[in-house]
Order: sequence, then C-alpha cells, then structure tokens
Amino acid sequence: MNFLSLVSPEVWRDFFERGHRRTYRSQAVLLAQGESPDGVIALVDGLVKVVQGNEAGDRLTLMLRGPGEVLGEMGVLLDRPRSATVTAVRPCTGVVMAAHAFRGFVTRHRLEPIVYRLSVERLNSQERLRADLAHLPPPARLARVVVYLADEGHRDRSGGLVVELGIPREDLATMAGMSRSSAFAALARLQSDGIVTLGRRRLVVRDPAQLRAAAQDDGVGDGDRPPRGAPAK
Repeated sequence: MNFLSLVSPEVWRDFFERGHRRTYRSQAVLLAQGESPDGVIALVDGLVKVVQGNEAGDRLTLMLRGPGEVLGEMGVLLDRPRSATVTAVRPCTGVVMAAHAFRGFVTRHRLEPIVYRLSVERLNSQERLRADLAHLPPPARLARVVVYLADEGHRDRSGGLVVELGIPREDLATMAGMSRSSAFAALARLQSDGIVTLGRRRLVVRDPAQLRAAAQDDGVGDGDRPPRGAPAK
C-alpha cells in the first residue's frame, strides 16, 4: 500500500501539476528529522530509507520507500517537526509541493481519510514487525527483517528480488534486535542455503519461499537447522 495505490490517476496528476520536479543524488537528505515541515514530496522513481534517531544518538532504519509514496505528509498536516530523516538510497526523482498547497490539495480532493489510513497502516506495519521480533529466535528475526524490507525490492535479470538496503549490515542487526556477530552469522547461513546473495549494501533474494520459511519460529536454534535440501533429523 502506498499513496499512488489509494488515489485516482487524476489526483496523482494534479499533484504533479501543482508541485515542481526535483532530482536527488544518492545519499542526499530529502527530509531531516526535527526540521519544520515546509513541504511534501511525491516519489516518482528511486528508493529512500526512513531513519529515526533518539536522544542517545542511536539511529534506526524504519523502512524503505519506493515510487508512489508521499514523504513528510503527516508533519505538514499536523504542523509538527519532521519525525524522521529520509535519505536517497539511490538517485531519486520527486515532485515537491509546499505545505500550504498540500493542505489545500488534501482538502480539495477530500483525501484526509486516505492520508490517515496510509499513516496508520505504516505504523501498524512497524508495530507488527516489532511484535513478531519479540518472540522469534535470532535467525528468524533477521530473516523477518529482510522479508519486511523486500517489499520495496525489484527483480533483476535472473529473476532474483534485489533489495537495495542503503544501510550497512550492522543496521540490519539493530533492526532485528541482534548482536552484530549473530546477524552476520544468520546472513551467512541464508547465503550458504542459497536463499540470498549478499552485496555490500544490497542483497538479492533468490528463494522468497525459503526466506519466508526461515522467518517463521520453528524452534530451531542458530546453527541447528539442517542445510537446505538435507533431511531433517
């Protein structure tokens, strides 16, 4: 679910006509946590990561977002500082609409229910992930995070699902609530089982069904799962 999937083509086109197009290089900051909400961005292409920091200086990647998303809309509608930082994972194109224009746009098209539904769905998705991680063993936690991030993946020529993480692997450990060594071991196991192929800041899901199976709590501890294709004991 994203903004584009919930509105008509006419509404999406009206956003483009009233905003102005802007390009962002890889690693550029589109929105910064704590800043005044002066506008909204509709993402046309590319991929961004949403990162939230706390008072202790910790930074947690909350999600990846792709084309068809709107960014910064709740801060504008509630007139509150940005709650997270949005950074381009790869070069992006967006259409920027000023805050006052977006509020008028929402009123004119009666989009309040859609915008709030989208916001609630995002929060629920993050809460479901946190709830799932609370009871899963470490290897399944890491697999569940990869499943979550893979929603914004794209297919490569071989049919693999490419997930542009835009974050170091250490951040996957933080998202999964694991130590770095445990997360790296879980990733290595997924790769050795042929489920994923690892890159520096990306991974390719080779077997989505096996990844989903690995994300389930089957009571098997780390290192106790038989290799893929081997008979269970």
